[in-house]
Amino acid sequence: MLVTNDILYSFINCQYKAYLKGKQQLESTSEYQILYTKLKQIQTDNFEKQFSTIREVFSKNISFDNSFNKEANALNVKFANENIDISLDGIEFSGKKFFTPILITPFEKVTRVDKLFLALQCTLIQTNFNIQAPLCKIIFGQNLKETKFKVSTFSKAIKKIGTDLTKLLSNSNTPLFYKNQHCQICEFQNACLEKLVERDDLSLLASLKSKEILQKNNRGVFSVKQLSYSFRPKKNPYRKRTFVPELKALAIRDNKTFIQEILNLKEVETEIFLDFEGIPDRNSNYLIGLIIRTGKIDIEHSFWANSKEEENYIFIQLIELLKPLKSFTIYHYGSYEIQALKNTSKKLSAEYQDCLKVMMNNSFNLLNVFTHNIYPPTYSNSLKEIARFLKFEWSDKDASGLQSTIWRYNWELNQDEKLKDKLIRYNIEDCRALKIIKDWIVQLQNEDNDKQFASDLKSENIFKWGITNYVLKDFEEINSRAYFDYQREHIYLRTNKKLYRAVKKSENNKRAYNKIDRKVSLFPEKCPFCKSKNLNKIRTSKKLQIDISFMRYGIKKNATLYFGGPSICVKCKRKVPCANMKTLPMYGYNLMMWSVNQKIQYKQSSESIINFLKDSLKIEVSVTQMTKFKEFVADKYSNTYHEIISDMIKSELIHADETIARIKNIDGYVWVFANHNSVYYLFKETRETDFLKETLKDFNGVLVSDFYTGYDSLECRQQKCLVHLIRDLNGDFLNNQLDFELKKIVIEFGSVLRSIIATIDKYGLKSKHLNKHKKNVDKFYSNTISTIFESEYALSYQKRFIKYRDKLFCFLNYDNIPWNNNNAEHSIKPFAKWRKKISKNLTKQNIENHLTLLSILQTCKYRGINFFEFLKSGETSIEKFSIKYK
Repeated sequence: MLVTNDILYSFINCQYKAYLKGKQQLESTSEYQILYTKLKQIQTDNFEKQFSTIREVFSKNISFDNSFNKEANALNVKFANENIDISLDGIEFSGKKFFTPILITPFEKVTRVDKLFLALQCTLIQTNFNIQAPLCKIIFGQNLKETKFKVSTFSKAIKKIGTDLTKLLSNSNTPLFYKNQHCQICEFQNACLEKLVERDDLSLLASLKSKEILQKNNRGVFSVKQLSYSFRPKKNPYRKRTFVPELKALAIRDNKTFIQEILNLKEVETEIFLDFEGIPDRNSNYLIGLIIRTGKIDIEHSFWANSKEEENYIFIQLIELLKPLKSFTIYHYGSYEIQALKNTSKKLSAEYQDCLKVMMNNSFNLLNVFTHNIYPPTYSNSLKEIARFLKFEWSDKDASGLQSTIWRYNWELNQDEKLKDKLIRYNIEDCRALKIIKDWIVQLQNEDNDKQFASDLKSENIFKWGITNYVLKDFEEINSRAYFDYQREHIYLRTNKKLYRAVKKSENNKRAYNKIDRKVSLFPEKCPFCKSKNLNKIRTSKKLQIDISFMRYGIKKNATLYFGGPSICVKCKRKVPCANMKTLPMYGYNLMMWSVNQKIQYKQSSESIINFLKDSLKIEVSVTQMTKFKEFVADKYSNTYHEIISDMIKSELIHADETIARIKNIDGYVWVFANHNSVYYLFKETRETDFLKETLKDFNGVLVSDFYTGYDSLECRQQKCLVHLIRDLNGDFLNNQLDFELKKIVIEFGSVLRSIIATIDKYGLKSKHLNKHKKNVDKFYSNTISTIFESEYALSYQKRFIKYRDKLFCFLNYDNIPWNNNNAEHSIKPFAKWRKKISKNLTKQNIENHLTLLSILQTCKYRGINFFEFLKSGETSIEKFSIKYK
């Protein structure tokens, strides 16, 4: 197969297209390609006029050979032999064997594909004709601007494409193909789309990137239908995904709309549906369309700009139209409109800028609804596809954003009024589609058979426990008689005497027997009003309290029967109530405390504790009661919890870190603060750090943390965790081992830090011994970090080292300040282990109660105090307990 410009350009965008081109399969040229050819010819003619005035053009439309003048400048030069047949838009020779290839593009922006295409042309020419081209030049835009780049910039990409192209040329097998961005301008798009739909290809889902598709293919998932079966409603509950492609695939499979969360759109006086038409590579917006709906009245408006100079005027018209409105919401689809308003705002006066700011503040992007909340059965979330799903059609069947750009370019060339009318109609129809989509979202709040909440879906898997949904009622009836308990207690015992006796014995054991250990009277001894002891009982009530007693090497059950009730005073005739009967708990404090200790310190599940109490002590406790136990004990020690953070703020050191915690499908965060003798956990619903300013406002020590930017706003002295930094450096260097600039930073920083650690191992964290390393740190910054880098990774780490210079080596200035955040990371583990063990979503109150007790437990451990002994003592101050029982 001979390599041509057409095959080369096609291969960059789609290997399958290059294969078809090589097989010389032809399709009718797309409208985009016709326009591109026309625009490029105009651009080439303009360049030729300008080029010939600056330099002498020695040749045009020629083939390169050995007789070619090595000092010549030429246009439309052909390089051909038995391997390649490539044409360059132009070349400039600047030496015996050096030339600069030229590519001409009619658009205002140079894309990566443009550069890669020219670099590939250049590489093939160098290989086949023994001439060198270290630089390439691209001419672009109406003003014939130029940009240069090095061929070596694309060396990795060129090497990969060269290998893949060689395989394609030597292999007769048809390469796999996927849907991508190039499809919309490709002449083979209709034929390919039919094949993709036929095989139900994953690339039909616009949300999936090529890397994700490859990952799923490696797992054996190749079709949208296969992907739909991998949806798990509660998969990884601690990670909230913004978009779930598996749920999108399920919507397509079942032809049903799924909802993650209903969105209540704000009701306003006026609704505005806005859409812009523009040419992205020019950063121009030539058409504004909008529908203003007040009540049931819709008014449509269009503002057209003939040229770039008129664009600001149509935005002023838009502002003047909306300025009188007070309560309104602007609905748009995607971020294009808001970005256009931001760009235009810079060109207008302050008065108009304020109006545009109000418009942007009152805007709502409907695309976000489909990215986060609603999953209709469409392959993409584009305005066109969702509107067509809702039975809306455009007047022109081929209407699209790309088609509107083609119409605009053709209008500029021909000034055809029909094209202008087409564009205005298309723009208004986009606004109508937007209005229909918004109304549909509102309707989804009502009951509808075509929608279903994703949270209501159940994972069906024969290898997992759960309830299977059977198609026939007969199957359900049969399955209900196959459960273990049912068969054991209703079927097998009828034919097996041993089993019958075992079941009966088990039933008898379920009846808890509570032997009364003592009786306590709660009747009042005298009248609280007249102090008379002559009282008559009105009625008697009894209440049994189950508790445990602690012995030297164990525990035993303790049942106390309380009896009491209201009485009447014979002397003053007043009723004397028995208040304790109402507030008396069913379970004693010792039992609550022991259960909480098992749960917090030994991480026992509620089920395990309940079964132990039931089997060993004949105490029946429910899961709800276990939760109340923890709530009661946590409330009792709330002052202890606050004492921990108060003492910590007075110290010279605090370690801080955070981890995620799931609460009923909402991501919350658990923050941990720790030092050498205390640990404090705090729950917050977001990762925002505003609360830290209030919590640590009186802290005058050093805060050790990771590189989360939320900590940067705090005014206290800070030390960043160097372990986090070396992990990042190590990971990036392993993935980029040929990045010698990054390697230099890694080696030099490792050398500096290693010498510091050696001093710490010998003398400890003493500033008088660590001060000597400041010179090495300064040398590292002056000799290494101050270097001019070109590597992307080296530049990013250079910025990082400069930004955090004072916070990376703060520990050199103070005693007992560590260089890592391992204390906080270690303190997070107890919560992480508990989070992992629980089977259900947490509640906010449950987490807060657990964190209160976990803070006390970890603080006791850090101070060498037995947590259970502290609970049994009744003391609520850890500091006082440690002194009293020292």
